Amino acid sequence: MKELSVRESVEKRVSDLCFLAEKQGTPKFTAFLNEQEQFFAEAILNLRRQSYVLWGGAECCVRKMLCVLPYECEPEFPLFPVTITYKKTFSLGHRDFLGSFMSLGIGREQIGDILTGDGYAVVFCTATARDMIVNYVSKIGRVGVDISEGIHKPLPEAVFTEVSAVVASMRADCIVSAVSGLSREKSADFIKSGNFTLNYEICTNVSRLLSEGDIISLRGYGKLVLSGGGAETKKGRLRILLKKYS
Repeated sequence: MKELSVRESVEKRVSDLCFLAEKQGTPKFTAFLNEQEQFFAEAILNLRRQSYVLWGGAECCVRKMLCVLPYECEPEFPLFPVTITYKKTFSLGHRDFLGSFMSLGIGREQIGDILTGDGYAVVFCTATARDMIVNYVSKIGRVGVDISEGIHKPLPEAVFTEVSAVVASMRADCIVSAVSGLSREKSADFIKSGNFTLNYEICTNVSRLLSEGDIISLRGYGKLVLSGGGAETKKGRLRILLKKYS
């Protein structure tokens, strides 16, 4: 059987949710979606003019649940925060927490954002994942931890690095050259080789025009959001601003 692409898989799930929401007259939820899945889901739902809400537990969250609404309402999302604390002398990162959770058999879709601070982390998860974390996690790696339901620490926010540049145009090869430092010719080869994604899909068109809000990813250089662009300099070039995911 042919494996579905990410877009096809999301479209199928969204269609099923829309059908159930309308048939049963109640909000329907997904588990946590990554940014690519959210992007495709929003595009599909907007085309269908279907009401929906995306929420991850806090404004700073990247991974979010999708709720399809049969009518306008404020849905109560089935997600739950857990606060994990440990001695500040230890350094634990996102991968340490995720590895411990997945070793229990918790699926990635059951875990939302893992926001790490100094000596603590706040994790958003489903009810099933929450129960497993609370009942079975006493260590992250070799570090002993204390776990409590709810949010008991300030939420650490995602950190972005701002990148500003001046380009000849908003073409893909110009933007890639500005971000990577490669020449226009090498940037074109980079794009044609499938190393550039635009809004989560591979783009090999070197002359594709980008606009504010586009999400780009360059293999080996990271992911960025075009947060501002188009202001013309005195020499007729364009000044752009990008936010790079840390």
